[in-house]
Order: sequence, then C-alpha cells, then structure tokens
Amino acid sequence: MKKRMMAFTSLLLCTALVSACTKSEPPMSKQGEAAPAPTSGSQASTSPVTLKIFYFDASGNFKADLPIFKKAAEKTNVSLSNVAPTGGDEKQAYNLMLASGDIPDLISYKLGDLNAIAAQGALQPLNELIDKHAPNLKKFLEQRSDVRQAITSPDGKIYTVPFVADGKATTGWFIRKDWLDKLGLQAPKTVDEYYQVLKAFKEKDPNGNGKPDEVPYFNRYTDTGAYQLLPLWDAYHTLYIKDNKIVFGPYEEQYKTGIANIAKWYKEGLIDQEIYTRGGKTRDILLANNIGGSTHDWFASTSNYNTSLKKDVPDLNFIPVAPPASTSGKVVEPGLRAALSGNGWAISAKTKDPVMAIKYFDYWFTEEGRRLWNFGVEGQSYTMVNGKPTFTEQVLSQPNVLGHLQQVYGAQSSSMGVWQDFSYEEQWTNKIALAGIKEYQDNNYISSNYTLPTLTFTESEQKRINELKPSIDTYVTEVSQKWVMGGEGVDANFASYIDQLKKKNVDELLKTYQAAYDRYKSK
Repeated sequence: MKKRMMAFTSLLLCTALVSACTKSEPPMSKQGEAAPAPTSGSQASTSPVTLKIFYFDASGNFKADLPIFKKAAEKTNVSLSNVAPTGGDEKQAYNLMLASGDIPDLISYKLGDLNAIAAQGALQPLNELIDKHAPNLKKFLEQRSDVRQAITSPDGKIYTVPFVADGKATTGWFIRKDWLDKLGLQAPKTVDEYYQVLKAFKEKDPNGNGKPDEVPYFNRYTDTGAYQLLPLWDAYHTLYIKDNKIVFGPYEEQYKTGIANIAKWYKEGLIDQEIYTRGGKTRDILLANNIGGSTHDWFASTSNYNTSLKKDVPDLNFIPVAPPASTSGKVVEPGLRAALSGNGWAISAKTKDPVMAIKYFDYWFTEEGRRLWNFGVEGQSYTMVNGKPTFTEQVLSQPNVLGHLQQVYGAQSSSMGVWQDFSYEEQWTNKIALAGIKEYQDNNYISSNYTLPTLTFTESEQKRINELKPSIDTYVTEVSQKWVMGGEGVDANFASYIDQLKKKNVDELLKTYQAAYDRYKSK
C-alpha cells in the first residue's frame, strides 16, 4: 500500500507538471503580443512588473520588500512576490507547489530538484536566453567553466542559475594556546602529537580548577563531529575523490583504522562524551565554562570566542593551527568552500516573459547588482571607501553580521542565483581567523578532493540515488556511532559491515556517481 501511495503521489506530481507546462500561455516575448520593448542598461522591463517566486525560507528572512529587492526593482522595474509559505517543511511545501500546478514565474530551490523537474518540461532552458539577453551572466559563465560544467544538464541544457560562493577556506583546527603554554607544550604537528596533547589536557588540569572536567576534543556537529577526526588516519566519512575516482570513505579499509582509533579516543575520554547529542551550543558551553580544549570548525565564528568570552575566561587563547599530519604524513584540510552550495533559481515554463526574467537574473551579475546583494544598500549598510564597499560601524557592531544583513537588508540570501564576494566576510572576520585562513591557503592545506563538484544526474540516475543512498547513509551512521561509543568492536565486525554495504548496492551507487563525474569532466 505504501509503495502504491508513493507511486500515485509521483504520478500526481508529474501530471501536474505536464499540465502546468501544457496549459500555460505561450511566452509573450516569443509571441510578440505584449512583450516589453528591448531595454538598455539594467532595466528588464519598460514598466513596473511583478514576478511571482517560490522561495522557501523557514526563518522568514526573505521578504520581497527588503531594501536590496526594492533597490533592484528601481533599477530593473521588476519586483518579486513570494508565494512560498513561511515555516513548515521545505520539501513538503515544494512538492505541494508542484502538485498544485500553480507554478510561479521563478523557483528558488535545490539545483538537483530543479533539474529533475526540468527533465519533465517544467523549466525554461536558459542557454539561448543567456546567450542573447544576459551579457553579464554569459561573461561570468565563460570565465567560470567550473560553474558552467556544474549546471549543464546531461541533455546539454542549462536550466538553473546557481548561488556561487567566493573564497576558499572554511574550517580549520583550533586549540587552546593558553593551555599549551601552561603545560609547556607545543602545537601538535602530527596525529600522535595531537593524541598526546589531548591526553595532557585530560589528565593535567590545564584550567586549574582541580577537577578532571576538561573536554579535550569537542565538536558542535552531532552528525559529523566525531568523524572530522578521520583524515588523521587518511580516512573520510562520505563520498570524495581519490585518484580521479569517486569513492565512499566508509567503504574503504582505512575507515576501519580511523573509526577504531576514534573509538579508542572516545573510550579514554579524549572526545566529548556528548558529541552525538550536545549540538549547536557546544562551543558556547564548553569554552564559556573553560573546559573545552580543541575543535575543528569554521575560522570566523570560532575565533570570535577570544573576544566574546574575554570577560568570563580572561586567559582564553583559542587559535587556529595547521592540520596535524596523518599517519601517512599528509597535512590536509577537507574544508574547501564549495563554489556551488546546491541552491539557485530557475525560470518556470509558465513564465509569460522569460526574456524579462533572464534580464532580471542578469542584473544580479552586474557590478552594481553583485555589490547590492553582497553589501546591501549604499548609504545604509555600507559606504564606498577608496573605491571599495565598506560596511558601516552599525553593521560591523552586530553580534551576527550575516544574520543582520539577511534580516534587515535582504543581502546574502543564498538561495538566489548570485555571485558572492568574499570581501564582505573579510570585513567582519577578526585578525586571528584571517591569519588562520591565510596560513591554510598559503600552505595549500586545503584539498579539493573532499568537496564534490555539483553533479547533474539523469532522471533515472537521480531516482536510483534516492532509492539507495538514504539506506546506505543511515546504516553507516548507526554502525559508526555504535563503534565509537563501544557498543561493538570494529575489527570483529568490519567484514560483515562491508558485506552489508555490498548488499545495499553501494557499488552501484558509486558507479552512478562516477558516470555523472565523468560527464562533468567532459563538458
């Protein structure tokens, strides 16, 4: 019955999509019946118009009347009206929108999902539109072949304009320099030295309170926090690239070594005993209570604790250090900032004037539009200083600059098809973090092998991935946590674990990803 219901729901969605496409009015610009005349400059329309958009934002930050969208409307004559609900389940809202057949002009969502409905005829192909009507976006894609490759579907067409991140470094290793100094230790340079430092943190009372309450290694990510240690043993916790092939880290022999050592560290109390449950406030709790020793996390936010906790923990000196060399001597940081986050927007097949829509998209790739999205409105959130947009003190004084920009100005809304400018982040990143970022980038610690490019799949491939991957990921998660927490031994059970992954068709999953990766490289 469950399978029949799923099939019926899928049929309903497909029927609605086909109906939406076939019943929609022909694009007015193609018919020439009421399309605005060609415009110059940034105008997308000769008179004010409103495009409906599906942009799900549970936080409610996305509002079409925020300053950057009002300013964009002044420049382009195009305003947005969001038809997505606020709150609830994102996927459910998206599916309901599709099933209703009432598909808006623009859809902002995950690239993979957008390409899936494109294959059913629900989206406008953009290749010709970009070539003829979006000079700034066209120039960008010519300069960024990696982005063009990523958004080109297996049929050779482009259906989406993605959010493109800027910058390279994201995460790094942090350690308590004040504790190292107190214990007469140096920053660890190898996995063995790191182990010895963590043991010293656990056993030698670096916080000086006479209690064995130190938490040597902690991490706020309940799903991956323990596994961010895996590269220390040349292992990894998900799909990555090795020798130009897509591999699955938990399916490799070195995963056994890595997870066994993590289990050993956990048993010895070197890893937070609540690492699977403590959650997002982990840094706040452990550092504020002067008991956290080391982590692997984002540069900007983690380094800020040296300032924000100065009053509560006067000696706190939490600094980024080079990645400890693995057992084979590799010094590697997996945390490369992906150029594509997986989000973007598209023009639906129901849009009456796709030319106007692509011109609106193109505006955000102009110098003016890109600056507007990254920094907000000149004279309000930033001023020009020596030719560069510089945030006002009012913005920089916010405890959460990014959240402030999103909520008050609409800037940095990452589900739009835009190009980020890393200089926006540099302005509110403190010197400690910037020094860490520079060290990681200058020394080439950051590897691109652990961040897959955005791959496009055929409809059948995506369907098979959706069938296989959740079960595989859930199984790996459950078994790995059991191993780390000592529920069963790794060595005694690893062979049966591998057999179970084979039964779950992990080899077929890898073959599917490899086919998409080969297409990506050939574009």
